[in-house]
Amino acid sequence: MKKLSIITFLTLFIMCSAQKDYEVKPYTAYLSEYKPYYTMMYSEIQEMNIPLSEKLKLLNDGLLNLKTKFKKDRKSEFESKSVELAVTDWCTSKSSGGKKNCGYSYVSAPSPAFYTTNGWIRVVGTNKGTSVAADGSSAGLKMTVAGKGKNKGTLYAVFKYRPDYTVKAVEDDTDKLFSLIIN
Repeated sequence: MKKLSIITFLTLFIMCSAQKDYEVKPYTAYLSEYKPYYTMMYSEIQEMNIPLSEKLKLLNDGLLNLKTKFKKDRKSEFESKSVELAVTDWCTSKSSGGKKNCGYSYVSAPSPAFYTTNGWIRVVGTNKGTSVAADGSSAGLKMTVAGKGKNKGTLYAVFKYRPDYTVKAVEDDTDKLFSLIIN
């Protein structure tokens, strides 16, 4: 019995700590891809029989090309990631007269790095109105019911990385990755 609970705990721990599909991989995951290119380039330039100033220029040009490729790849990775989250709302009234307003139910971005827009939301079921926060951090579904009955709907919102976050993250990741590669 003890073995089973330890296995269950480890399984849950691994599942909870795993990277989510909508997250980009850590910048360090690119180290194994870019370090060999830099090492090879550096070795080839060192073996050349040219002045040191030319070697430095070649090394800087090669490094710039590697950084440009990484930035392009990293930006594409950020832009390819999204997650669809949902919230269900309902409203029930037992009274045959009047209108009951049950308000909004909201779904929020998984982190501040994500946002949504009106164009990325959809409702299945009853839709008495939708709302998207001005900063795109959440989306809501309004629910009302007139007379006796029940209305129910589900709002689906797609969240993507914010463009301004992506630009900053790509620059930061480039600096950190190439700091590891060069040293």
